[in-house]
Amino acid sequence: MSEKKFNCVEFDDENKRLNILIGDEGIIHYKDIQKVSILNQQASFKGEAKPFTHQVLNGTAFLCGIMEPQFYVGIKILLKDETIKAVYISNRKTIFNTDIYNEDEKEAKKIKQMIDKRITE
Repeated sequence: MSEKKFNCVEFDDENKRLNILIGDEGIIHYKDIQKVSILNQQASFKGEAKPFTHQVLNGTAFLCGIMEPQFYVGIKILLKDETIKAVYISNRKTIFNTDIYNEDEKEAKKIKQMIDKRITE
């Protein structure tokens, strides 16, 4: 996999934009991005109109006492017009402290770092 292409997003530095492949599919220009955050979207709410309104924080969910909720590791992209776009690192549901979680979290951090660098140039 190229340094500028991931399963979930592709960077097009020539045209200064990124293409979301998993999540809110489409093209976003770097100049339109205000802020980027790594968040965990509760799996049962993936695909809702406003992404990341149901998050899993610190390995717990308020409604779940016995079973740990499944979620998708994602990147929340806040645009300058206040629109929120979601990038999901993979289509794999996960829970905290698993190999899938660790892999997706590592990739999310790398992608966030790459986006942050491009929007501050």
